[in-house]
Amino acid sequence: MKLLAVGDMHLGRIPVSLPDALTGDARQLGPEVAWSRSVDAAIAHGVEAVLLAGDVVDRERDFFAGYDPLRAGIERLLADGIRVLAVAGNHDTHVLPRLADHVDGLELVGRGGRWESVALSIGSVVGWSFPSRRVTRSPLNDWSEPDGPRPRIGLLHCDRDQSDSVHAPVSSAELERAGLDAWLLGHIHKPDLADPAGDNAARPSGYLGSISALRASETGVRGPWLLDVDDRQVRVQQIGLAPLAYDALVIDISPLDHPDALDAMVLRAGREAVGRRAEADTLPDALGLRIRLVGEHAQAVALQNTVRGMLDVPPVFEELGCRVFVDRLDAAFGPPLDLESLAREASPAGLLARDLLLLAGPDSEQRRRLVAEARDRLRTTGGISDLHAVAKPITEADTIDALERAGRAVLATLVEQRR
Repeated sequence: MKLLAVGDMHLGRIPVSLPDALTGDARQLGPEVAWSRSVDAAIAHGVEAVLLAGDVVDRERDFFAGYDPLRAGIERLLADGIRVLAVAGNHDTHVLPRLADHVDGLELVGRGGRWESVALSIGSVVGWSFPSRRVTRSPLNDWSEPDGPRPRIGLLHCDRDQSDSVHAPVSSAELERAGLDAWLLGHIHKPDLADPAGDNAARPSGYLGSISALRASETGVRGPWLLDVDDRQVRVQQIGLAPLAYDALVIDISPLDHPDALDAMVLRAGREAVGRRAEADTLPDALGLRIRLVGEHAQAVALQNTVRGMLDVPPVFEELGCRVFVDRLDAAFGPPLDLESLAREASPAGLLARDLLLLAGPDSEQRRRLVAEARDRLRTTGGISDLHAVAKPITEADTIDALERAGRAVLATLVEQRR
């Protein structure tokens, strides 16, 4: 038996952060197109059912934004004898049940926060739907051994290993103890169900991720997962069919002959990224590049100016039918700096050099104090205070990276001024 599992779709959301050259195509790069392609994939692979892991619709008021694409896709699936099973998430807690009442063939599993088992030709799907937008207790608190045949596949929208979450917190240990043969999770947009290039786990468990990039930070392959199920195990493979994707690239500018050659270096890196995706059959219609420039260059100041000029009009080009654009160009490079020599100076430059050496050195009380003070400062100045509760935590690695980049930038400016 084959199944197709779809993570967070968020029908109704329009991609943002697109360059001016692509804003007119935003809807063609959105989740509705990804859903239509998922339907194509389900039919092409002859699956028995399509499983939707919640947040099918972006907002509760998006009833009609979800109705047309859902109905159109489900009608095509039903015509091929393919069932559609879904659980509700925190974004579509109330609207998905209403859609299930009006879209023939959309089977809502676990309505009202009650575990439910649905039998398939081989095994069964065990699911639970959000009864309200905020759920502070684990859905597995009400878990009991399901009656469905094996292999049993769990379908759940939840926040894994985040005990203080209001979005159905569950622990990895709870999922393991439940004894199912697979867990297909929704809510987190970064997929981690399995490494497509590695060996599949005997009991796959993880997030399906978003089926198309919904924001620029969602880098990597996006798309649904194909499940191959027999009476012994569940094997999974991601299908990279997203119309919009983003890749994070690191480019070393050290070999650059002249700052004016940066555009050619970026073009080459972008073409190579497209080539890798084409070879892996994960090439989207549009690919955003989030580039981090690293290394050392004698003309670092001039190169910084070149970067700013490129960002004024972000590059857009086409390769193998894919529209490629630079979404971010992060200048994390600097001039060659002799930190050891500078650190011997009794000057602001010497102070900075000593701190940079401290950060690059082994663990010590002084290093921990420097990082802790910087992390506190970043927390209080890094954004809107009302959003701190839901913002991504600032890790020690994030803090050290910010300190090193800022310190090197200021030190480079001081050295350049002296020259």
